[in-house]
Formats: sequence, structure tokens, C-alpha cells
Amino acid sequence: MLKKVSRFGRFSGCLVFILALVVSLSAQRGAPPQGGRGNAPAKPYLPVGTTAIAKNPGQFVGELVTLTAAVETVLSKSTFAIDQRIKNAPAGAPLLVVAPILNAPVEPNTYVTVAGELVTFDPDALQKKVKNYHLDLPPDLVEKFKGKPAVIAKVVVNDKMVDLAMRLPPPYTADEKALDDTMKKVGPAAAALRTAVDGAKADVVAQNLAVLKQAFTQTEAFWKSKNIPEAMTIAQDARKHADAVEKAVAANDWDTAKKSAAALNGTCGACHGAYRERFDDGQFRAKMPEKPGATRYN
Repeated sequence: MLKKVSRFGRFSGCLVFILALVVSLSAQRGAPPQGGRGNAPAKPYLPVGTTAIAKNPGQFVGELVTLTAAVETVLSKSTFAIDQRIKNAPAGAPLLVVAPILNAPVEPNTYVTVAGELVTFDPDALQKKVKNYHLDLPPDLVEKFKGKPAVIAKVVVNDKMVDLAMRLPPPYTADEKALDDTMKKVGPAAAALRTAVDGAKADVVAQNLAVLKQAFTQTEAFWKSKNIPEAMTIAQDARKHADAVEKAVAANDWDTAKKSAAALNGTCGACHGAYRERFDDGQFRAKMPEKPGATRYN
């Protein structure tokens, strides 16, 4: 229970803003659990209370919900229970929250806003639903909550307006930092190359090709060190397109140069789509093929 009832009044006054923030954060992270597929619209988030869920859990199971409530108990590093009880109020209905990603612990007796999918708690089903997550709830608590409603949290905003459930990148390794520095040169150089080809400016084409060729060579070396031949091939293809642009410009064949520049741009896009990963804070990292049981970013 909270020490001061008035704090709930102050916090609930920001509820509309918090809910909007939560929905926005969830949308930024892609389709939420059980959300829309293909061209179908994603399911909306339903603002709901712990008491309403306790009275009729079947009405909400499978839905995306948002709740603002007090942290009743911290159960483990990734689980806690919330309740909308306030001081001197009757016993409430604590709701289990499973947060597969939690960058910092929630604090008991503080308010949080949680968004995620409401499920019937079953450890085996949970492990299948949440990739690379290991439930750390003690056996006695597993039995206590089994069969009861629980939220798989996608967003956990604390009373300081910090989302604790953001998927954050790990610190750079030296080679990842070198690749990132290289990639920051590729975008501007590729854009400048296209403009120069369109304008038939051979000197500017040459300047940017020099940057791109070096970058593609460094990129190939990075993926070679990671033993990922598919990514190496993409880097090699990008280098071949750069060579084709150079050859076409030398022959004053600007139409072919334009086609090769476009192909180069497409190759960069293909590499980004397969081997670049965006995290919730907007940072990017090289995306490595997943290995069974890998938990690097969790």
C-alpha cells in the first residue's frame, strides 16, 4: 500500500498522458503480442483495472491492456505484482506482471503503468510465447499464480516517467564500433554518388566511390571475422556495383552508371534489412544470426 493517498491523485491526473505515451512506445517497437498481422490493423490497447480483471479475467485474456497501479510486491528480477489498492482500502486483487526485459527494478509502493498482453499464466506456454526468456519466478510462486491472469509487459513506465522495459543495445565491441563508424560514411557517400551520377559529374563520382569502396572492403572484413558468408557476399556485391559505376563513367556511359548506382543502393538496403538491428532507444547494431538460447540483448 502507498504511504500517501494524495500521491495517487497526483499520479492519476497524468493518466491520459501516460496511456498515450505507453501506446506510442508500444507502436514504436513493432507489432505487440497478438497484434495485427499483414495489412490487418493492430488490436487496440484497453485501459483496465486489476479489480476488473480479477472479477472477469476471461473478458480480457488475449487482449492488449494498459494498467496504472501500485507495485504490490517485487517477486523476482523480471516479475512483480501490481494492485490498485490505496491506503486503508479493502484487500485488492494483485496481478502478476512478467517483464521479459527490465533494465532496472521496479520499486515497491510506487505507481507504474504497464502495457502488454493479458494471458492466463502458464510457465510452459509463457516460455513458448516469449523468445529467449527464462522465467525466474520461484516454484512456490509459480504454483500460486498458475492459472490466474498475468500481463506479459511490453512497456513498464515508472513514476519517474522512465520506461524500464526498453530493449537496449549492449556496449559496443571494438569491431562493432569500427563498423558503425564505417556505416555512417556510406549513407552520405551513396546519396552524393547518386546525385553526381545524375548530374554527370565525374570528379564527384570518383570522390564518393573511393569512400564507398573502402567502406565495402571494411564491411566484408567485419562479416568475414564473424564467419557470416551471406553478409560477406552482400558486401562483395556492393563493391562490384561500385566498380561497375566507375567503369561506366570512364566510358562516358551515364545510363549504365545510373543503373549500377541504383543497384548499389538496393544492395545497401538489402544488407540493412537482414543485418542491421534497431533498438528501442533508436540505436543500431549489426544483427547476428540468432543461436538457440541466445540472450545477449535480454
